[in-house]
Amino acid sequence: MSIPLNHHFVSQVHLKNFFNDKEQKIYVYDKILDNHYYKKTTKSLFSEPKLNSKFHNGIVDHSSIEEELNYYFEKDFSKNTEVIQQFIIDKNYTESVNIALIYFAKYGIIGDMRTPRFKQEIDNAIKKGLTEITHNATEELKSQIEKMFSYEKEVKYSNTGSYTELAEKIFKKMGNLIFQILIPNNADDYFIIPDFTAGTAREKINEYFNPDIKEIAFISLPLHSKIYLRFYSEKLFKTTDIPSSIILYIPSSQVEEINKINLDYCQDKVACENEEYLKKICNNRVEFNLEYNKNSQKTD
Repeated sequence: MSIPLNHHFVSQVHLKNFFNDKEQKIYVYDKILDNHYYKKTTKSLFSEPKLNSKFHNGIVDHSSIEEELNYYFEKDFSKNTEVIQQFIIDKNYTESVNIALIYFAKYGIIGDMRTPRFKQEIDNAIKKGLTEITHNATEELKSQIEKMFSYEKEVKYSNTGSYTELAEKIFKKMGNLIFQILIPNNADDYFIIPDFTAGTAREKINEYFNPDIKEIAFISLPLHSKIYLRFYSEKLFKTTDIPSSIILYIPSSQVEEINKINLDYCQDKVACENEEYLKKICNNRVEFNLEYNKNSQKTD
C-alpha cells in the first residue's frame, strides 16, 4: 500500500463542512491572483506535497505526523461537529458537548502551526539564530549544527515536536475557557474557511519571571458554513467580569466582518460552500481596498 505524500494543512474532514454537497463543489478565491474557481474534491485543497514529512536518524518519515493528526484531531471531527449541531438545537449542555468543545479548542490551538507559512518562519528563525552562533563556535559545535539542518536535503521542514503534546500543554495554560457559538441569523450568509485551520491571539495570562511573555488566550475557528466557534481564556477577565458562554445568532454585518478578517489574514486562498456569497464578500473587500488606497493618496 502506497503512503500518501500530499498532506493537508487544513484537514479534509474540516473542509467537507464547507463543501456544497448538492452541487458537488467547493468554491475557492485566490486573493493574490484575484481569481475565483471551484474544485470538485477537497483532495488537493489547502495541501502541499510532503508537508508533514520529517527526516530522523537517516530515514524520511512520511507517516507519523499524519497518523498523529488523524488519531487525535480528525477521526472524531464529524462526530463532534454533529454534537455541536445538536447542542445548538436543544441547548442541552451534556458531557458530550463539553468533550466536543475541548476537542475543537485543541484542534484550533495547532491550526496556524500546521501551515507552510508557520513552519517556514519557525525553521528560518531557528536557522538564523544558530547560524549566528557558528561564527565563534568550535568545529565540533559547527558540525552538530550542520547535522541539525541535514533534513533540508530530504524534506521541506524540520517538523520536530508533537502536535498532541503541544495542544495539551497550551490548553492547560489557558485555564478555564469561555466559548461562543456564532450562527448566521440570515440563511443567505455563510462562513468561509481560510487556508489555516484557526486564528489565535496571545496575551499575558500567566505569571512568569519575564513579564513580557504572551501565550495563546483566544481561538477563532470556522467550524462549518453555518457555525463559528470562539474560545476565550477566563484569565483575560477580572473575576467579577467573566462573561458566560453563549450561543449567538449574529447579523449579516458581523458574519461579513468575521469573513473579511479571515480573508485578510489568509496566505492566499479562502473557500466557501456558496459561490455567490463568496464573490460578494471578496468583491466588497477589493472595492474597500481600492477606496481606501484612493483616500490615502489624497491624504498624502
